[in-house]
Amino acid sequence: MSIPVIDASALSSISSSSPEAIATSNEIFAAASEWGFFQLINTPVTDELQAKLLKCAEIFFALDLEDKLVLDVRNGGTAWRGYMPLGGEGTHGRTDHKEGIYFGPEHPDDHPLLGMPLHGKNQFPSQDQVPEMRETVLEYIAQVTLLGTLVVNALSVALGLGPETLENKWLKPEPVALFRCFKYAAVENAGPQVFGIGEHSDFGLLTILKQASAGLQVKSPAGIWCDVPVIPNAFVVNVGDMLDQLTGGRLPSRYHRVLPPSPDAGPRFSFPFFFDFSWSASMVPLDLPAISAEERAAAEARWRSGTFTRVEGQWWQYLAKKVKKVFPDLALPEFEANSAPSTRFTRPIPTAKVVA
Repeated sequence: MSIPVIDASALSSISSSSPEAIATSNEIFAAASEWGFFQLINTPVTDELQAKLLKCAEIFFALDLEDKLVLDVRNGGTAWRGYMPLGGEGTHGRTDHKEGIYFGPEHPDDHPLLGMPLHGKNQFPSQDQVPEMRETVLEYIAQVTLLGTLVVNALSVALGLGPETLENKWLKPEPVALFRCFKYAAVENAGPQVFGIGEHSDFGLLTILKQASAGLQVKSPAGIWCDVPVIPNAFVVNVGDMLDQLTGGRLPSRYHRVLPPSPDAGPRFSFPFFFDFSWSASMVPLDLPAISAEERAAAEARWRSGTFTRVEGQWWQYLAKKVKKVFPDLALPEFEANSAPSTRFTRPIPTAKVVA
């Protein structure tokens, strides 16, 4: 038992609603409706670029710790970009056994959102340290953003809304994209409560993951933990908590976790790309036919234990609330719609930069 694998090659014609693209859209919707997860093969993200990204990550994480700490995520303030050392994040109060470097789209100096949380400059190692990392990461962000847009358009078609309805409603003028490169540390004699990342669901719209090594597990619709096999150059896509809410529970946000690699397996590299709504997108549930009473009960049970207590406002308000947990002295308007406790935590980061 494992999550569905779907050929994405027809998605390039989704805007013209070709029969092949419609068939693929229905496959994606069926997988997302049942599992909340699926794998995509034959995507627009080139194999060559994926290989370059993995090589860059291997070189970066092999640097001395003092060299990596020059790029400490705290240096970037609320842009939340840079190096996160081992032990900097956790789940359900337990430390995650991973280190990471965080990126996002490069924003020009005149960008209207520059200075707002999650918008700013990336921190890259020097060309001497990791050749081509800057251009590789930025091209990867561009290509995966295209893939995410195609998946959103596919869901829009499958919901009967037209190929660009959700793109226009949720992604324009540009989606918020958060990209992470992670290296999971091998753990000697890992017990049952030791995880690379503990059980959790994701926060927003979609997560698009490239995994170079095994370890990811998904909780199936029947509540059984299932391994997600590594397929070369495939992407694991999962539904986020907000997409679950906006579709009235049709697309469930499922729990997942990462097992730590054993010492004889070597480190695990993975590359999650959090593809989210535009900064000012309105969080209004879609007007869709009602789901069954059984499905509604299951959805409400997920929501009671999930991230959001209710859905309203704009996406930036949810992001700001999340960022404030990491930057506790950040001055932001009060917003309580996502006041439920998160399963994930990041070490608090003091910052002198105040954003109103």
